Amino acid sequence: MFHSIIFGSVLIMAKEKNGIAIFGSGLRARELQFLLESEKGIKADYYVVDGQYVKEKRIGDCEVLATEQFIKDFEPTQTKLYLGVGMPSMNRIRERLFRQFHNSGFIFEKFISEKANVYTKKIGEGTTIFAGVNIGPNVEIGAGNHFEMGVTISHDCKIGNFNFFAPGCVLCGDITIGTGSFIGANSTIRNSVTIGDYALIGAGAYVDKNIASEKVVVPARSIILKERTSKDFMR
Repeated sequence: MFHSIIFGSVLIMAKEKNGIAIFGSGLRARELQFLLESEKGIKADYYVVDGQYVKEKRIGDCEVLATEQFIKDFEPTQTKLYLGVGMPSMNRIRERLFRQFHNSGFIFEKFISEKANVYTKKIGEGTTIFAGVNIGPNVEIGAGNHFEMGVTISHDCKIGNFNFFAPGCVLCGDITIGTGSFIGANSTIRNSVTIGDYALIGAGAYVDKNIASEKVVVPARSIILKERTSKDFMR
C-alpha cells in the first residue's frame, strides 16, 4: 500500500510497508531465522525470493514475497533485511541479489551468533556468522560472506566479498581470499596462501599453494571396497 504525498505540483507515492525480512526461503534462510529468534529475539516477518520461486504464500509464520513486489512496496529505511541465500552458481546469485537490493536503497543487516568467537570488528554488510565460528584478530571480512558452524579463520586473513565457508573449514592465518569462492567442509588452507575469485576448494582438501581464480581443488577421492563389508573390520 502507498500513501499519496503532494509537494507543490508533484505527486509522490510514499511506500508504507516495513518489517524484518530474510532474502531466501530455503534451509539456510530458515536456519538463519531460527538463530535470529533463538539468540536475539528477532522474529522475521517475510521470506523474499525471486518471483519464479514463490511456491507458497507462507512458510511457518512468515509471508513469502516476490523480490519485485518487495522492492516496490517496502520502504528501505524502515526495513531490516538479512541475506539467507547459499552458494548457488558459485555465490553469484547472492552477489547479484545483494547489488540489486543495494541499488534500490536497501541495506543488509549483519548476523553474528552469540556463540561465535569473533575478535575483529572489520566485518562487511550482510555477512552471516553462525554458532561455533572462530575468527582471530586482524582479520578483515568483506560484504555478503557466509560462515557455517565450526569454521576457523585465524589471524591476519583478508576475505573479500560473497564467499561461502562450509562447516569445519580452517584458514591457518595470513590468507587472502577474493570474491565468490567456496571453501568446502573440513578443508584446510595453510598460512600465507592466496585464493582467487570464484575458486572451489572441495571438502577435505588441503591447500598449500596459491590458487588462481575459478580453479577447483579436490582431495583424493574415497572409494567403496566392493569385496569387503563392515563386518570384516569390526570384530
